[in-house]
Amino acid sequence: MRLVPPASYRATLDRAGVHELPVRDTYRDIAREVRRLEPPYYAATRLLAPARLQPHILCLYAFAHATDTAADSGPAAGRPHRFRAWETAVRTALADRHADDPRLAALLHTLDRTGLPDAWVGTFMDGMAGDLGYRDFGSEDGFQAYVDRVSHPLMLLLSGVHPGCRTQEVVRALRDAAEAAQRIDCLSDLADDVRAGLPCLPHSGRQLRGQIELAGVALGRARAVLPLLPAEFVPVMTAFLDVHRIQLRAVERAAPRLTRNTVRTPLMPSLRVLLAARRQHMEGALS
Repeated sequence: MRLVPPASYRATLDRAGVHELPVRDTYRDIAREVRRLEPPYYAATRLLAPARLQPHILCLYAFAHATDTAADSGPAAGRPHRFRAWETAVRTALADRHADDPRLAALLHTLDRTGLPDAWVGTFMDGMAGDLGYRDFGSEDGFQAYVDRVSHPLMLLLSGVHPGCRTQEVVRALRDAAEAAQRIDCLSDLADDVRAGLPCLPHSGRQLRGQIELAGVALGRARAVLPLLPAEFVPVMTAFLDVHRIQLRAVERAAPRLTRNTVRTPLMPSLRVLLAARRQHMEGALS
């Protein structure tokens, strides 16, 4: 079967209900930014997510990235001020339903078009604010608290663009997906965190092997969410978990060097998995 490329982004924006300028141009800029920042995530969204939701998923990813940048980037002394300024802009935009910042204007458009609750954005911002300036790094309790405070709310934002992903059953099941992804991300970035003096997981030799095992267990549990999802959202969530499985294998191979070298996402294996999933998805749609 010939692999048909996804619809043009112009057509995708039409299906997403993004018609007005200048917000339409902002969504284009956001898509280019996510493609640069996270090629596998961008590819999974474009190849496998419902077309009408793609711009909104990318918009929320870019919003989360901007929030994380405000909290964690630049000189440490200035981070609280930068984050509070961003937090004020976000909460003011939510309250006024207006924003001069084009990215926040796009966020408001996404919330209005998808019905994603403002409160979910607020919960994510609360978690990021609570994480500012204090982290219980290096302990399992601290890691689990971070998942509850930040990772799970982020997962809900990215999935909640589909109303079928907002049920209590799905919300609970997505917690395992959030834990798996966060643990794998922490292991991948462990070298950077160790150099900064802020390791996010226990990482002595035996502890590190245990963390890799825990990541695999969490990733296995996370697949329990798939039967609970709306059928049209299953391919993109499956791909999300499969790409993290590839990343975990890379972490396993790099285990002796995890505290010295960052582990990058294996791009070509990830893209092969995504293209195979796209082909399978198309065949299922035609059957």
